Amino acid sequence: MFSPVLSIQADEYDDKIQAQTEKISTLENEQTAAENALSALETQISKTEAEVDELFAKKTQEEERLNELNSEIADLKVAIEKRNQQLKEQARDVQVNQLNNSVVEAILTADSLNEAVGRAMAVTTLVNANNEIIEKQQVDQAKLEELSLEAQEKLATIEQQSQLLQEKQESLVEARLDQEVAINELQSMITTEKKQKATFEAQKEEAIRKREAQLKAIAAQKAKDEAARIAAAEQLAAQQEAAKTATKKVETQPAVSNTSVADVPNNNTTPTTETVTPPVQESSPVTSSGWGLPVSSVSVSSPYGWRANPWGNGPSEFHEGIDLVGASGTSIYASKAGTVATTGYDASAGNYVIINHGDGYYSYYLHLSSFAVSTGQSVGQGSLVGGMGTTGGSTGVHLHFGIATSGNWSGFVDPAPLLGI
Repeated sequence: MFSPVLSIQADEYDDKIQAQTEKISTLENEQTAAENALSALETQISKTEAEVDELFAKKTQEEERLNELNSEIADLKVAIEKRNQQLKEQARDVQVNQLNNSVVEAILTADSLNEAVGRAMAVTTLVNANNEIIEKQQVDQAKLEELSLEAQEKLATIEQQSQLLQEKQESLVEARLDQEVAINELQSMITTEKKQKATFEAQKEEAIRKREAQLKAIAAQKAKDEAARIAAAEQLAAQQEAAKTATKKVETQPAVSNTSVADVPNNNTTPTTETVTPPVQESSPVTSSGWGLPVSSVSVSSPYGWRANPWGNGPSEFHEGIDLVGASGTSIYASKAGTVATTGYDASAGNYVIINHGDGYYSYYLHLSSFAVSTGQSVGQGSLVGGMGTTGGSTGVHLHFGIATSGNWSGFVDPAPLLGI
């Protein structure tokens, strides 16, 4: 960029001044161009940050709606179970295959015509009431299926937005690294001494090296996460297939001989099939410290301790847990027996569960896609807590698992030694 240093001689003094003036003019022009490029980078970064904020707001809205759907689904399941119990209790009182005989007997043994009519109407009222219950069951079952489908669509939307958010964050990280390179270029251009220029050029090369190393690390981590996600998805698919096989075996078993009210021939009713859910698998193994793994397949994407800001727009941060990656919906288990201290949603933690183990320790489960427990519930080691997700401040499907000596988001310790990983 610079011409060689001219010899300082009296008869060449005017030439030296002219050469220095031209050098300064060239540097000023290059400095202006570099500042314009830097300003363009700042504008690009501001635009990307705005897009990230907008995506995060939309993602939060979808997560709140998903929680509402899950609550409605839970209420419907309770209502349906109560009606099922009511039908079973009524079936024990009136056997359907004896209904016609019961009506005839009621009429024949009556002391008067009024008493006979009253008995017949009582039996008929009971049958009509059962039919109304069955019709309500059908309506609620249809609504349950509709809400479940909408919940699945919301979850898919959240995961899609999380993927977009991750791509935006990676773009933001790359833009900021490019900005550092541009700053070093600017510093190298405004220096007038070769030694200073060499120093800044070395800094530029170091920034480029760090940029390439960080981008390579990001790509490697992304590949690792994708491999873990695929493995977890395959394992989940195998578990679901095993559950379907178990359900089919239950459905093909001979029906119970006792006849229920639902056996009454009626054109307004539709037979329903009861689905049997297979037992929850417990996490294993249990370490010598008494803690079990919260997932059946362990793949750590971010350990406990200091790490680079995953959003790419701030200083390093202290990670108060470990991140375990997997497929969306992967079962999350209680690492130790205890009582659910609280469940809830937070813009940063997403859907979370905190369990009090009664021995001075609490375990934290963050970014869940769904809940399988409620506040105050007692759980055993290996009990299902919820499904793996990417709710809250998350750029990909994973479980943030933490262990602390307090239930107030403080006193965290490294969970890895306790889990034996």
